[in-house]
Parts: sequence; structure tokens; C-alpha cells
Amino acid sequence: MRFKLPTRSDKIRLRDREQFLTRLAVLMKEGYLLPIALSLLLPMHTSKLEETLSGITVILKSGGNAAEILKYLGFKDHVLFPVEIAEYHGRLPESIDSIAKSFARTEQVQKKLKNILIYPVSLLIFTSVLFLFFRTSYVPNLTEMMKSLQSGDESSGVPSYLLSLPDFFIAIFVIVALSVYAFRLLLKRQPIHQQINWLLAIPVFRGFMKLYWSHLLARELGTLLHSGISMQESLDLLQRQNYHKIIQFMTRLSHEELMMGQTFSTSLEHFSFVSRDMPAFVQHGEMTGYLGKELILYSEVLMERIEQQTQQLLRIIQPSFFILIAVCIVGAYLAILMPMYNLVHTI
Repeated sequence: MRFKLPTRSDKIRLRDREQFLTRLAVLMKEGYLLPIALSLLLPMHTSKLEETLSGITVILKSGGNAAEILKYLGFKDHVLFPVEIAEYHGRLPESIDSIAKSFARTEQVQKKLKNILIYPVSLLIFTSVLFLFFRTSYVPNLTEMMKSLQSGDESSGVPSYLLSLPDFFIAIFVIVALSVYAFRLLLKRQPIHQQINWLLAIPVFRGFMKLYWSHLLARELGTLLHSGISMQESLDLLQRQNYHKIIQFMTRLSHEELMMGQTFSTSLEHFSFVSRDMPAFVQHGEMTGYLGKELILYSEVLMERIEQQTQQLLRIIQPSFFILIAVCIVGAYLAILMPMYNLVHTI
């Protein structure tokens, strides 16, 4: 009997996904099977309980795995990738717990970014509205008054372009946002090697992406090796997963180098898309015989670097917005005071 798998449009959206993953990991560590753990947790995280349980039942009867279930529950590829790999090394509860912690870090950064941006962005929009009022109501009256007090050749109006600075900055933000959206659409249509080249060509993202890809590769490969799976089999498993195409591409190149007799550390030296110190770190693990453990440790070190860079970026964003707002306010003062100053000199 064939069962119809739920389609992408049938996915269920869960509430408090971080808490869901944390609780799921706890239950599975206590010995609960995945279907039982899900049936215990889902009533707290979705209002479509019967529909959700029915969809999960269809997936399980069709031979689906944990990654397919989480995909149905609305989780994205960056969550599904380590879950699929965990099916091979057998540490699914630990992987889900690690994903939950990563979720917590991501949500904390997003919340902090929102708190940082909400005040300056609101202030910039308010300033734009206020300056619009000045341009439409105050500036015309002031210009008429100055024309009546000055003779023809000496007449000079209010430089209203200075009052358009907020509009100019907002237009720049809109253009940048649209450009980023168009870039993402074009990026998804490119082959993997071209996607890597494009991302590494952006100065702001180059270092961050190298750290992120190296972190993912070290974490998943290290977990597989630490579970007793050989290097070639681990790389083969990472090639066969379908949730992270760039890691799939990286491991395919490494696997080809290994088949030619090169060590894993030597293969990494030929790649421009991994962290600079990763080959040396891997070489040390190969020499000591604890490559799996050391890769897991290295992935944690890389995550700390990613968090540090993110925090540094967040500290720059808010002052930058306030500088833009200060420029707008100074422009407003100049737009109003410069004509007054000229008028005083003509009297």
C-alpha cells in the first residue's frame, strides 16, 4: 500500500520551536521513541494536533525519517542537515539538543538586532515625516517671506534639498534591500561552485561564510568520526545528504582528494572556502588519532568566533543609524538658518 506524503504546502508551523527541540531532546535522552515523544509534545506547540499527528503517521508508514518529520513540522534545511546526519551516527538526541542551543543563540541575536534597530529606524521615519511637513508647509511660507524682503537678484530661497536627506537615506535602504533580495534569487539559481565564489567575493561576508562552512563541516564530520565511522564513509554520507549543497560540494572534493592518496588536511589546504587554520587543526588531529574529538572541539571554537563577529557587527549598526539621523538634523538646521543668515546680511 502506498501512502501519500504530505506536500510542502501542508507543513505545520510550531509555536516556540526552540522549546520544542529542547524538550524533544530531553525526552529522547530519557529513552522515549521519536513518535511517542512527538505525541507528548505536539499538543503544547500546535493547534492543529490531529492534522499534525496524521501527517507524521503517513511519513512514518512511508518509511520517512526524523528529518522528513521535522521538515513537515516547518523546520528549515539548516536544522534538517544535522538531523539527517544523526540518523547515521546514532546520536539524534544530542544533535537535536545542539540544534536547540543554536536556535536559542540565533533567536537571541535576532531579538537583539530588533531591539537595536527599532528605535533608530522609527526615529528616522519620524524625522522623514517631520521634514516632509517642513517642505510642504513651512518652507514655502519662509521662501515667500524672504522674496518679499529681498530684491530680485539677491533673492534666495530655502535649500529644501537639505530637508530631503531622510528620504534619500530611506531610498538607499530600500534599494539595498531590493538588491539583496534580487541577489539571493540569482544566487539560488547558480551552480554550487558559483554560489561559493559569489559569496566569497563579498568582503563583509567572506570571513563569516568561511567560519560558518568550516563550523558545519567540522561539527558533522567530527561527530561521524567520533562515532567510529571511517573517514571515507563519513565523507560519503555527507555527500549523499541533500539538505546542505555546499557541504555536499566540499566533501565531494575532499573525497576525490582522498581517493588520490591525499590526507584530509592536505585536501583542505587546496580549498579557499574553509577557515585559514582548519588544515593545521585537522593535521594535528590526524597525528594524535583523535580527529573526531578535535573536530568537534574546533567547531565549538568556530562558533564562538562567529558569535564574537556578530556581536561586533551589532555594536556598529545602532551608532551608524544615529549618525545618519544627526546628519539629517544638521541638514535641517542649515536649510533654515542659512537663508536667515543671508537675509540678515542684506538688510
